[in-house]
Amino acid sequence: MRTLLIAITLLLGTQLIAQPKGKYHERIKEARIEFMKKKLALTPEEEKAFIPLYTAMLDELDSLKKTYKEEVDLRDVDLTFMPDKECEKLVENIQRFKTEEVAISNRYTEEFKKVLPIKKVAMIYKAEFEFRKELVERLREGKRR
Repeated sequence: MRTLLIAITLLLGTQLIAQPKGKYHERIKEARIEFMKKKLALTPEEEKAFIPLYTAMLDELDSLKKTYKEEVDLRDVDLTFMPDKECEKLVENIQRFKTEEVAISNRYTEEFKKVLPIKKVAMIYKAEFEFRKELVERLREGKRR
């Protein structure tokens, strides 16, 4: 289950990294939070406790992705002639990033369990998947226009 959230976050994060920051990024974040509220059917008390945690998690993951993008930009990497030592460093950086991402996900999952019933914690993963799917569909529709 955690692997699913990590995969979704990575894929969504990749989409966000490729897009211009600023208003567009904030609109996606706001839409994601609203989507989560709706899908989880949060009570006012749950919303008050969950949304700040969820927002903090998104912010922390965004910060990590920004650092990752600065350190490892795979779009411009030509592995064909890269020396083995540089390849090793690249792989280490990617693994470090993924490990940090898993640690963030694990930490916040434990926090979510403190403020939400376990069924709603599980629903977070499904809602993340559905949000990403909807976002990708909207992006595709926008490209067709």
